[in-house]
Amino acid sequence: MRLLGIKEVDPIGGKRYFREGDLEIIEFENVPIYEDNIDALTKTDLFIFLSRHKSSMGVASFTIHSLGNWAPSSDAGGKPRMLSMAAPFQMRNMLFQIYSGNKTDVPVTYEATHHGPFLDTPSFFVEVGGSETITDVHYDTLAKSVCDYVSLEHENVGKAAIAIGGTHYPEKFTKLALAGTYSFSHIMPRHSCVYSDMLEMGIKRSAPAAECAVIDWKGIPAPQREIALKKLAELGVDYVRV
Repeated sequence: MRLLGIKEVDPIGGKRYFREGDLEIIEFENVPIYEDNIDALTKTDLFIFLSRHKSSMGVASFTIHSLGNWAPSSDAGGKPRMLSMAAPFQMRNMLFQIYSGNKTDVPVTYEATHHGPFLDTPSFFVEVGGSETITDVHYDTLAKSVCDYVSLEHENVGKAAIAIGGTHYPEKFTKLALAGTYSFSHIMPRHSCVYSDMLEMGIKRSAPAAECAVIDWKGIPAPQREIALKKLAELGVDYVRV
């Protein structure tokens, strides 16, 4: 708030609330993965959630990802087998903003689509963390990058696409986005490709809808890849293999 010069106003929904022009900031006491009702709390074109990142492997990173659950579970918020609206161009530009301003040795990466909340408004998470090596320098880097992002005008870069395959931290898709080739909506990692029946949702639950699919060809077991290809053919969606 200090970097943006935005002032606190009356609370909204029992939460601290800051506003200046079209920019609004809502402070959550806990990680907002269960805040499905945020759409009703305030109307906006885009929600950007800032949060600390957790890594089971203890790997430090700056991460950006869309929201939703490929699996029939909502233990981490959202709804089972439901995806929130993605914001491919805004998410890619935020990825590039953090990458450009990052002077640390902590990498910047997409994460696969995962966890809540479930929203009909375009949204994404921006996070930093993953290990005890994260310091105030990294938090400051993220804060400045986000402030720069919301203060600047941005052009849509690349083609809106859905990403299929690879790991939870998809290096190939991150590089393609940073190069300006694609702006990814939802990312379906290889361990979620058993839910290829959700590809239509992943393509359409995006503003704008994904124009094509980009497949990490060697990043999916062949049987699951064939199921995904069959589904894309049914939908009439072109794909590119990387």
